[in-house]
Amino acid sequence: MAEAVTTLSRLLIVREVRDNETGATISFHQGGHGCLSIHAANYASQLRYARRSQERQHPIGVRFADAHAIAELIRADNDVPAQVWEEGPDGVRVLFQGHDGVFRLKSDHPDSARIRTLLREALEQKARVWFVADNPDLVLLDILPATA
Repeated sequence: MAEAVTTLSRLLIVREVRDNETGATISFHQGGHGCLSIHAANYASQLRYARRSQERQHPIGVRFADAHAIAELIRADNDVPAQVWEEGPDGVRVLFQGHDGVFRLKSDHPDSARIRTLLREALEQKARVWFVADNPDLVLLDILPATA
């Protein structure tokens, strides 16, 4: 029985991608590295996301299965928050200028305070942020200022 992935996704920028016989080792500008198995679902498209992050120096969502095993690479988006409001115990709701749907940040997210602060600052400054979300629920997993 496969073990569930318990770590959250983080926005990271790829510094280097090294192919090997078992997959690829991906190093990040923020430090650390991860291994993407050649047997991973959608390996080819995930490897393209990593290479695009390296070429463009844009963040990508990285979900680790453990300290160094990458479970998934997720394409990150960027946009300007248009509206942010508290939604009781459920957390925060976010509308972005160029995206359809209402995104949400769950109140039990470990980085909830940091992400809420970034969202409020971006809203006040009308500044662009990078974000990664779980689809189809539009649950926000991580956010970074676009200037980071």
